[in-house]
Amino acid sequence: MLLTISMMVYAQEQVREHEPEEKSEEPVRTWITQDQKVDALVKDFREMNRRRGMAGFRVQIYTASGNRSRLLTERQKAEFDASYPDVPSYITYDEPYFKLRVGDFRTRLDAQRFSRQISSKYIFATVVVDRINPPQLKTDNNLLIPERTDQGEE
Repeated sequence: MLLTISMMVYAQEQVREHEPEEKSEEPVRTWITQDQKVDALVKDFREMNRRRGMAGFRVQIYTASGNRSRLLTERQKAEFDASYPDVPSYITYDEPYFKLRVGDFRTRLDAQRFSRQISSKYIFATVVVDRINPPQLKTDNNLLIPERTDQGEE
């Protein structure tokens, strides 16, 4: 138990200033000591989550198995990419099937809208739950601002 408490206290130093409750007091400085290993663990955790993505939806537009299934799936991907260059597409292998999934949708409703939009060309399009890539964020003076998808009137 003592070892656990001592590990929680040991680490690198950070300074935080607090505003005084009364105007006559000087700012209070708090020193937080944290091990360098904690920063490394937090960095690794963030990187791992970035690679895994987030829960969301994709539209599965093609599935193939058997001989040449990978080649056929890659051809379908190239055809889709030519028709919809702004929509990301992904080939996955779930034995014995190669699957072509498209889009990174955070809601089922968005995925269904897109599925209806492409249904004339891809009649077997199905909305599936998948790990998606998080939406890209623009930075403006170190502030994270989500990209707007709607075009407002000026």
